[in-house]
Amino acid sequence: MLRMPEKVFLISARASESSTAIARKIEILWEAAGLESCFRVHDLAALKLHVGEPGKTTFVPPAFAAALVRCMRASGARPFLTDSAVLYRSPRNNGIDHAQVAADHGFTLEAVGAPFLPADGIDGSDEVELPVNGRRFETVSIAAAAARARSMLVLSHATGHLGTGFGGALKNLGMGCSSRKAKLRQHFGQQPRIDPKLCNGCADCARGCPEDAITVEKTAAIDADRCIGCGACIARCLEGAVRFDWTISGAELQERIVEHAAALVREKPGRIAYVTSALSITKDCDCLDAPQEPLCEDIGILASRDPVAIDAAALRLFRERTGRTLESMSYPHHDGWAQIRYAEELGLGRSDVEIVTLEA
Repeated sequence: MLRMPEKVFLISARASESSTAIARKIEILWEAAGLESCFRVHDLAALKLHVGEPGKTTFVPPAFAAALVRCMRASGARPFLTDSAVLYRSPRNNGIDHAQVAADHGFTLEAVGAPFLPADGIDGSDEVELPVNGRRFETVSIAAAAARARSMLVLSHATGHLGTGFGGALKNLGMGCSSRKAKLRQHFGQQPRIDPKLCNGCADCARGCPEDAITVEKTAAIDADRCIGCGACIARCLEGAVRFDWTISGAELQERIVEHAAALVREKPGRIAYVTSALSITKDCDCLDAPQEPLCEDIGILASRDPVAIDAAALRLFRERTGRTLESMSYPHHDGWAQIRYAEELGLGRSDVEIVTLEA
């Protein structure tokens, strides 16, 4: 039986447009893409986003979140804004400072209409283990609030990415909804180590180790023979003393990310909607804490109920507008389509897309 391409809806937009104009365009996309079908009355519904790093200005602004919150509330859902803690040194590596960054960047209850709740708690360790049975993992650790939300809207920013060449909905879902332990498992191919210069001997890491592989005298030490590389220690350490090498990238990293996305998609069948901003597309993702110049003119905003299709559409549109691939202008040694191919293999969606352009 001949299958029709998956529809992805696009509306032209500019980063400089007013909040009112953006809200109107999001309402048009919401209706055309049928995103309301992903939500039910009384749903505790996550709006997964990225609030940006201090000093960063190209993250998707609060006006997008505010418009989507209104749409979600109109469907009867009870939305909350959320994101998970990062591994690297940043105010976003714990829930308290992460919430402060969100507020500083305008993601407040008053401005957006929904509270910001750290998905994996105050220290990045609140998680739920979900089955995936993938090529890389049997189970994955998902940030608790993301796992337990009844439905979800994934608001992404299409950009380049240091480890994958491209970051969109799949990365936002798979990496952005993971606990700190899961992020470590995605990136890290060896066992962690302790930096004695940063360790204060508090023993929080030892108390959190499931294998009793950590001893503490003046500083902590990891027994390599007992360590299973689970990453619980990095979630516990607030001093940044647990160190690791970023050894996984490229196609393998993309597969690890996609398997975390797969666990969530399977947990909420038909209950996740996707909106992607193809505005201010930069070489690096919004985790970089320095201003960047966009790689091309603004394209617009996309909406779909298929994470594979919306990422495929974003990459296709970038190439059509620039004559080059996004990876070639960010990190040419990566193939950003690897995540799309693997996600399609796992049944998360389809890369054969029809882009339907809407008028405001």
